[in-house]
Amino acid sequence: MNDNGILEQVQGQYVAEAIKTLPPAAAAEDRDHFVEIDAGHVGRVRLTFRKQKAKRGKFSHWFWQAKRADPA
Repeated sequence: MNDNGILEQVQGQYVAEAIKTLPPAAAAEDRDHFVEIDAGHVGRVRLTFRKQKAKRGKFSHWFWQAKRADPA
């Protein structure tokens, strides 16, 4: 079982807002990145993001994936 904290309670619009504050995934360091946001009814949360790589044939694309959310 994956332990993602309260991530399932955080609406996607708040995760999308947090991703906008991160550097481009292709140029970012390969480590967890943290963002604190106000997530509406859930309150203030600390989101943990990790960059992921998607490959399709000879093309690849880096993107951010939310891994965990904890009350801040």
